[in-house]
Amino acid sequence: MTHSVEIFLAAHHAMASGLHMIPRSANDKEYFPQDWFAERVTALGLPLSPQGRNSYPDFWVGDDARSPVEGYEIKSLAFNHGRPARKDYDSNSTIPSGRKDCKDVFLVFFLYTGIGASPRPVHSLCIAHGDVINADHLVAAAHVNEAIKGFGSYGEGFIRDRKMYVFPHPFAVYPAGIGRCSLILPSDRGVSDSRLVPVGVLERTVATEALEGYQVHLDGKTKATKRTTKRADAGQRRRFDIFEAR
Repeated sequence: MTHSVEIFLAAHHAMASGLHMIPRSANDKEYFPQDWFAERVTALGLPLSPQGRNSYPDFWVGDDARSPVEGYEIKSLAFNHGRPARKDYDSNSTIPSGRKDCKDVFLVFFLYTGIGASPRPVHSLCIAHGDVINADHLVAAAHVNEAIKGFGSYGEGFIRDRKMYVFPHPFAVYPAGIGRCSLILPSDRGVSDSRLVPVGVLERTVATEALEGYQVHLDGKTKATKRTTKRADAGQRRRFDIFEAR
């Protein structure tokens, strides 16, 4: 059982009905897609628990007593001049993946038009299981932000090692979804619903090596060095079913 189907259908209906995202201000770059998503979930009567800033995911949906709890991370990019503003997106301080605290996590990704404080029409929308972006659950769970002390002339400073992770967004992985509303789920879940139309299968091949660590030098001259190891699951293919609303 997953809430993602009901949420996807509600989002598709809102998108098709021309319900735009409304910025809180002309400088709002974060909250308008979250607000739009929250309105869809609330209208469905599903329990919704927002998390704080820099937390992953942005929302937990469901409750343990009545329904499964799933995470939803909300991201968006402008769609200008016939293409997304970027091919990737930023994940601040947290490694994204399809599992968190033994619960599934979905990425809700918007492409929008409009600028400033004006309404933002939803150009494209994809709700994808987080494993489409990254399936290294254990590495994501082990993420830490550290402070390295002893920096500066008098050793009184420290370096705040708060990392920014950059991953390709769903429309870079599945460009045929641009201009559409898509739901991408792991094939092994066997999701079937008469309200959904299967439109394709997405395959992702596991990389040969895993990045174990890296070293950054502070002299401004020496390039960073990295340490890798052979992946036990190298070359495996992960399959995802792609759906649209009927």
